[in-house]
Amino acid sequence: MAAVQEKFSPRFESSGTCWKPRTLSEVEESKKDTVVRIYTDGVYDLFHPGHVKQLKQAKKAFPNVFLIVGVCTDEDTLKYKGCLPIMSTEERVEMVKQCIYVDQVMATPCFFPTIDFVNELNVDLVAHDSLPYQLPETDDCYAPFKDVDRFLATERTPMVSTTDILNRILGKIETIQERQSRRNA
Repeated sequence: MAAVQEKFSPRFESSGTCWKPRTLSEVEESKKDTVVRIYTDGVYDLFHPGHVKQLKQAKKAFPNVFLIVGVCTDEDTLKYKGCLPIMSTEERVEMVKQCIYVDQVMATPCFFPTIDFVNELNVDLVAHDSLPYQLPETDDCYAPFKDVDRFLATERTPMVSTTDILNRILGKIETIQERQSRRNA
């Protein structure tokens, strides 16, 4: 897994030997200013304000958050979404790295996170919008996190998605082509 160097030491139990994840309820009830490690992921194609707002929601959910962001690979995006992103994995990773709310970027996460995967990262919570994301074996790939109170719901930004942006471009394709023709003349 490719990752940016972490900015702090992970939180451990008082014995100092074994990291233990906290649930959303435990984090909300805690009066301590301890670091809350949150993982979120996405394709982040044509990085836009909706992406930034989602990352900001995760980062600002608690006073002291270390936000790890997984950027899905081209291959996984093709496999699970049925088409390649417009931007390459490397371009999308670079865009996410530039976001001020992000502490660490993973360029090769698993497309659908598992409890074992986030535990390996010493992550407390997984943040994502609350819409169910289907897999062949389940109606919601985030259900395991919801079931154990380790899911932080973020809100989608209405009318701002990669699909919306692509549709706007396609709706203006003739104007764009005419402008390009004038520039090249």
